[in-house]
Amino acid sequence: MAEPESMKPCKPQRISALDGWRGLAIVLVMIDHTQATLFAGYLRPWTQSGQHGVTIFFVLSGFLITTKLMEGPIDLKRFYIRRFFRLMPTAWAYLLFLWLLELLTGQQCVPVREVASCVLFYRNYMGLCHGIYAGHYWSLSLEEQFYLIWPFLLLLAGIRKARWFAAIGALACAVYRLVRWDHYQHQWVSFQTEVRADAILVGCLLSMLLANPRFRAAAVPWSRRLALPAALVLLYCIATFHWLPPLTECIAIALLIAASVLHPASIFARPLLLKPLIWLGTVSYSIYVWQQFFFAGRNSIPFEICYMCLMPIFALGSYYLVERPLTRFGHRITSPAAHPVAPAAEPARPLKIALSS
Repeated sequence: MAEPESMKPCKPQRISALDGWRGLAIVLVMIDHTQATLFAGYLRPWTQSGQHGVTIFFVLSGFLITTKLMEGPIDLKRFYIRRFFRLMPTAWAYLLFLWLLELLTGQQCVPVREVASCVLFYRNYMGLCHGIYAGHYWSLSLEEQFYLIWPFLLLLAGIRKARWFAAIGALACAVYRLVRWDHYQHQWVSFQTEVRADAILVGCLLSMLLANPRFRAAAVPWSRRLALPAALVLLYCIATFHWLPPLTECIAIALLIAASVLHPASIFARPLLLKPLIWLGTVSYSIYVWQQFFFAGRNSIPFEICYMCLMPIFALGSYYLVERPLTRFGHRITSPAAHPVAPAAEPARPLKIALSS
């Protein structure tokens, strides 16, 4: 009898190729922002790569979070505590830095209403603000909205129904965006959740499909064959769509992620295993959060290059002093060893709810 789709608890394994994907995503973002900073534009239309890097982040987020949730019975309390300590300290440290800088210089770095939108996860609906240093929180807000909703939906609906929700939701988002394509070509309105959520939902769908043993077994041969066409589609989308990535790009990214996970030694996955790219992927969150301040395009190119050279110091400081230790702290306080069970006259009711299939 086939194993039920409500997967048995297993020890999570870190997949280096996925860190490589994160590294590639942050490289695409930084290529985009470097050009916009130094040249107030792009050398070629196809070098406007930032939105494609963010799309990779979105697909990865959907894939990784859904995979983590299916590793065992869903424990919402543990999930949200770990997400908080993984993401919020770095994001808030950057906002605190901007506030302190504003106190020291007397120049407004980030309006209060924008800080509120960043902290409460609706920055992607704020549009342009007076400040320019927290605009990139639109993508963090969209992901946080996903983290707030998706675990509950997966727990309540189960994997089978959640697969349909992800598939229909991604298709509906793509159709809505296509119908109103001209409107959403404008910068800030294209960051709204209903315009970009298909990328995350495609990642969720990929994770749930690969969790099915029969689908995973069938995916092993065809994922290798589809890797090259998917890579060509991704390159075509990067060259053609400079602001709004289409659903086909999200699907191509998902196929390439599947190929790199199922065939880590393949020619497509090996570049993702380069140590510099893996390292970049490991620190990519801190880089993404901190780069906005140093790539703001203030004055002359030499002056701006000096600012850009300072970015790694702050980003790595944030990673090693804030992100990594507090992520470990979140895992430590939610580990079973941190909560030993005391003897009781009656057995306590379980806190975890098994994931229905």
